[in-house]
Parts: sequence; structure tokens; C-alpha cells
Amino acid sequence: MTNLNDVAIDNDVILEDSIVFVKGEDDILAVGINNVGIKQRADDTMGIRFSLTPKQTKDLERYFTKFQNGEKLYFNISQTGYRPVYYRGLSPITKEVSTEYESKFNVTVFLQKAIVVPDDNYFEPTCECCSFCHIG
Repeated sequence: MTNLNDVAIDNDVILEDSIVFVKGEDDILAVGINNVGIKQRADDTMGIRFSLTPKQTKDLERYFTKFQNGEKLYFNISQTGYRPVYYRGLSPITKEVSTEYESKFNVTVFLQKAIVVPDDNYFEPTCECCSFCHIG
């Protein structure tokens, strides 16, 4: 398995200040959370908007173009824990032009919250005297 610290070094990010995408053991992308915005919709879809340098944009595009619509992956923001999501697409890349700083590119990754079904906690009653003793 790829070490996350190695990924952080390769992507020039600090894990506590980044969003990490994971698919499988070795398919990992880490992006710094500066210039990142997340919008959540009521239907459990979200858009993660990035404003990145040309190299970072190319890396992000290369990472997400291998995904099929509905494919499951995980993301972790600032080491708060991995959340399962389904990939829903990538927006067109647009160039953000400014005279104040180096040009950046904007791109949005669309994800949908994966429905996690909890394990069934029902088990057969152990006695016949109580209607509630079998609920876990």
C-alpha cells in the first residue's frame, strides 16, 4: 500500500491541510485545501471546486478521468476520516485570469454520498416474556 506521507510529499501538501482521494490501495491523490470550496446539495450530491495551478489541474484531471460514473471512492478532508462517495463527473476546466497572481484553473468534481447500510442489528428473541429484549 502507498504511504500517505509519501503521497503528501509528492503532491507538496500537508495532510492536515489537504483533501485526499483514495481508490484501492495505491490510487491516491492529495490536494491542498487552500482554494477549495465544497457545496452540498439536498439530494446528497456535492461539488468540490478547485482553483489550481496548471500542473495541479493536470494531475487532478488525470486522476479523475479514469473513473466511470457511479464508481466508488473515498475522500478525507484534513485527516477527519474517510467518507465513501460515488464519482459523478468532472466539470469543464476554465482558466481564471488575474493580474495579481499566477493564472489558475477552476474545475469541479461532482460526487454523491455513498449510502452506507448499517449491519442488521436484529437477532432472535432469547426469551418469550419481553417484546423488546431482541432489539440490539
